[in-house]
Amino acid sequence: MRATVDVVGYREHPVPARWRGLAECLWTSTPPAAPEVIDVLPDGCMDLVWSGADLFVAGPDTAPHPYERIAGRAATGLRFHPGVLPALLDVPADALRDTRVPL
Repeated sequence: MRATVDVVGYREHPVPARWRGLAECLWTSTPPAAPEVIDVLPDGCMDLVWSGADLFVAGPDTAPHPYERIAGRAATGLRFHPGVLPALLDVPADALRDTRVPL
């Protein structure tokens, strides 16, 4: 089981046992006090993200992706193992590379 990671308001959590074949982790971020832009670093994975206002598919990224965090708004995501989310969505990963696609 993956250990919990906590980095400046970003925290990874283990996925439930029944999801371990599909997803690497659940993650949460605490809401910033003021708006900020952070770089999301590429990791070869794709995430399903709830921004606090929008649901979207993120990645896979080939370079850092700037992400604007809204003051007072937390985000939550489910990080899938490489190749899993494209199969679930029936969309090639390269069609989603370096994009954020609203659902």
